Amino acid sequence: MVLRIVVFGAGAVLMALEIVGSRILAPYFGSSVYVWGSLISIFLAALSAGYYLGGVAADRWPRAGTLALALAVAGALILMLPMVSRPILETFSAWDLGPRASPLLASVVLFVLPSLLLGMTSPVAIKLAATDLATVGNTAGVLYAISTAGSIAGTLLTAFALIPAMGVRAILYALGVTLLLCSGLLAGHARRVAGPAAAALLVLSLAAAGAAQTVGISRILLEKDSVYHRIRVHEDASWRYLRFDRSLQGGMLLKDPTISPLRYTDYVHLAWLFTPTIQRMLVVGLGAGSIPKRFLVDYPQVSIESVELDPLVAEVARTYFAVADDPRHRIIVQDGRQYVRRAEGRYDMVLMDAYFAEGIPFHLVTREFFEQLKAKLTPGGVAVANIVGALGGSNSKLFRAIYKTYAAEFAGLYLFPVGFSTGKEEETTRTILLFATQRPGVTRDALAARLTTLLAGKKVSELVTRSFLRDYYERPVTTGDVPEFTDDYAPVDILPVYGWEPERR
Repeated sequence: MVLRIVVFGAGAVLMALEIVGSRILAPYFGSSVYVWGSLISIFLAALSAGYYLGGVAADRWPRAGTLALALAVAGALILMLPMVSRPILETFSAWDLGPRASPLLASVVLFVLPSLLLGMTSPVAIKLAATDLATVGNTAGVLYAISTAGSIAGTLLTAFALIPAMGVRAILYALGVTLLLCSGLLAGHARRVAGPAAAALLVLSLAAAGAAQTVGISRILLEKDSVYHRIRVHEDASWRYLRFDRSLQGGMLLKDPTISPLRYTDYVHLAWLFTPTIQRMLVVGLGAGSIPKRFLVDYPQVSIESVELDPLVAEVARTYFAVADDPRHRIIVQDGRQYVRRAEGRYDMVLMDAYFAEGIPFHLVTREFFEQLKAKLTPGGVAVANIVGALGGSNSKLFRAIYKTYAAEFAGLYLFPVGFSTGKEEETTRTILLFATQRPGVTRDALAARLTTLLAGKKVSELVTRSFLRDYYERPVTTGDVPEFTDDYAPVDILPVYGWEPERR
């Protein structure tokens, strides 16, 4: 029975470590398909090596102490991860070996050894449990089934319960201690030798973690894992910021919560150039709530519905960024596409603010979704998309594919790349505001005339100036070499954007 408990526990810890590994890598490399591909391949490679070495060790040292030692060392290595992961990941991030090599090599350094040692569990356990050659097959089948059941339990428990409820550091400590307990169950010698050593490592880990938290504690207000992101709230003397993984998502001026540190939020007000009678607005992607907060102040006639997938983001927006539920502002926790499909009535403006450089939800950039979006707009309505990309060059494929897909459903597309007028460099990665309507052919002169009228009548926010028109991009966007995204084919993960930081004030 003890052996079966140990096999189940090792299987659970292995998959839990793989799941939580994505949260360890995400703040430095994002959560792209390359990160998951790196993790899965490294864990599989380590398991293969572990199976082989476990078989060799089982024949040479067929004792419970062999497995106890392997589990104790694996547990100790996992307990050390909270201490060593940050400097290792910062080093690889600084080296910038590329979107594939960086997470792959970091995964090797962090996860190969503990997962290899866990891979030794099954062959050694089979050797210990087999008492008769005639039944060795049944013994192996039972133990592998138990190990797989443990892996399923570890996956579900970590993904559904531990990550939403605990920080990554606490989960790693729990996994390490679990392996030490399994080791202690197997052999009194392992308990006497490995237990005190691992306990010492645990104390050191806790001390180092406490020291790391103490440094800069006056600036870090929150660091917590949700189902979708590692969320961090921090501030300096003037600004408070919100980060998902390694991406800056928004923030607010401490003296005026309606002012965002990110410049693109001001450009969203240009929607009034295309639909000057906006009354009902939908925002997909709440973040720090910068845009809804400002619109509620500047446009008393506007009512807003903000849809946010992550319930923790909504909670953080309310707690740290002065986003309040209001008769004119409803916050709905739901997937944006589901809400668009089910929403009643039509909107004068829909803002897609759920796109970012490292993790675009593919189902929000497909032609089928844009068809639904178009059906929810009033005849003169406008869809606004905040896209990170380049207008040309090697980093432009993602933007141009999204542009091509919008163009399949909307007749008029108008682009305002933030800060483009400074150098007019198409290859520079930046925030690009795309305004999609059913009215093609609106000229720069027409937009300038509308803006003059709006400014004169104080019908648009004071954050908008005539200088925004200098960023208007009129050149054709080439789309022949990029796909049109559909529900069947939307390779957003293979068209990533790198080397970008959002434009600040």
